[in-house]
Amino acid sequence: MSFSVDKKLLDTLIDTEELYQNAPCGYLSFLPDGTIIKINRTLLEWLGYELEEVLYKKKFTDLISKGAALHYEMFFRPLINANGAVNQLSYDIIKKNNASFPVFLSAVPSKAVDGVAQAINATLYDVSERKLYERELLISKRKAEAERKRFEFLSDFNPDIIWTADVSGKVDYVNKRFFQFFNISEFLAKEVLLKVCIKDRFKLLRCWNTGMKSLEEFKVEIRLENHAQAFEWYLIKAQPYFEDGRPVKWIGSCTNIDSQVKSIQRRDEFINIASHELKTPITSLKAYHQILQRMALPESSRKFLLRADASLNSLEFLVSSLFDVSNIDSGQLSLNLSSFSITKVLEECIDLISATQNSHTIIRTFNSDDVHLVYADRQKIMQVIINLINNAIKYSPQADKVEVGLKLSENGKLVKIEISDFGVGIPADKLELIFEKYYRVSDTTNNNKASGLGLGLYIIQSILKQHQSRVFVNSTLNEGSCFYFSLPVSNWNNSEPLS
Repeated sequence: MSFSVDKKLLDTLIDTEELYQNAPCGYLSFLPDGTIIKINRTLLEWLGYELEEVLYKKKFTDLISKGAALHYEMFFRPLINANGAVNQLSYDIIKKNNASFPVFLSAVPSKAVDGVAQAINATLYDVSERKLYERELLISKRKAEAERKRFEFLSDFNPDIIWTADVSGKVDYVNKRFFQFFNISEFLAKEVLLKVCIKDRFKLLRCWNTGMKSLEEFKVEIRLENHAQAFEWYLIKAQPYFEDGRPVKWIGSCTNIDSQVKSIQRRDEFINIASHELKTPITSLKAYHQILQRMALPESSRKFLLRADASLNSLEFLVSSLFDVSNIDSGQLSLNLSSFSITKVLEECIDLISATQNSHTIIRTFNSDDVHLVYADRQKIMQVIINLINNAIKYSPQADKVEVGLKLSENGKLVKIEISDFGVGIPADKLELIFEKYYRVSDTTNNNKASGLGLGLYIIQSILKQHQSRVFVNSTLNEGSCFYFSLPVSNWNNSEPLS
């Protein structure tokens, strides 16, 4: 298929002179001596001149800075004569008002038959915005470099090992402390891994890979070999750094926690010894106490005996908790599983606590007639519930009630136990810490630590983990907290004892 187009129509569509005059770039032509013989409207507007002020009255060198004029004479003219063209030379053009703006200049000569250049045709592109962008980019790079140097300066003074890595986990910076500790001149992953205790290597790699995939903060305690070829405990922490909502870097530290870990180990050792040593005299005291209860004593003596009984029970509970910690740490916490009514256990726990305190009313939000069987260690679950209710009372001194609830899941396979208080609440950043050994929540009203060893929630969580469960908490400051856990409904049969 072919088309026939009228040449007159084409001539009306294409006005080369109009395109030249209003082009988005500047055009001009000048003689070999620089005298301007043609210039387009665009460049005139940039310069601020009228056409009659420029044609045959100004030379090209009149429109450029002195430095550019020198470059024109020494390089431009020889270059265009030798190569026949120049491309993207950077010049500053001077306006009529003496202001300047940067351009990229390209030029080709118009030659006669004998090859001598008669005129030079030049194209000028205003690159003011580009130069501004380049300047801002340079400033940003300088600022970033200054920030990097400041970060490195501060991290080199830090006694901890400080490091950074890209999003993939490749370490790209370590501070001086790293080189001092590992005694190497550059980061080598294999060399570092050899310093990690062989028992901790898998734990470190697993935690590292999990953190890199999840893009969440992670921390892990490992042992590193020091210069004396002895192992010390270190805490490795890392957190992703985000810009515009996307991760761009990991920032991490490696802190020596050997003294803290060994202090806890010594404390655990003391608790282990103390719990075993105290168990025998407490058993003897209980026996003597039972004998005294059978004897005919004055009423006044019986009152003292009841107080002694309460104190002895508290002491026995404390030692039992210490004994539990010892068994948990040694992996010897055993369960005596059976089917029992969790409703009945809740009732017993509430009655037991209500008999020994009168500051709070324990409100049942469940139906006492409903029987929900679970298969667990009855004594250990009672211990969990008593601990949670006692905690609810302890951390709500200004309140007068505690609520205990029991719910069956929609599928009927789980029983959920809830203990709610209306006390000081727990800060959001402390919700995970409260289950750590020896951690005690501060009273938000006066910033004082609550009394106790900080073992209750640690024991509770450990017992429930043995039951393939765990305790959770929802808390609002100055409104209260709700601790809850779930147990599977018992598939009770005649082979399981019912208690």
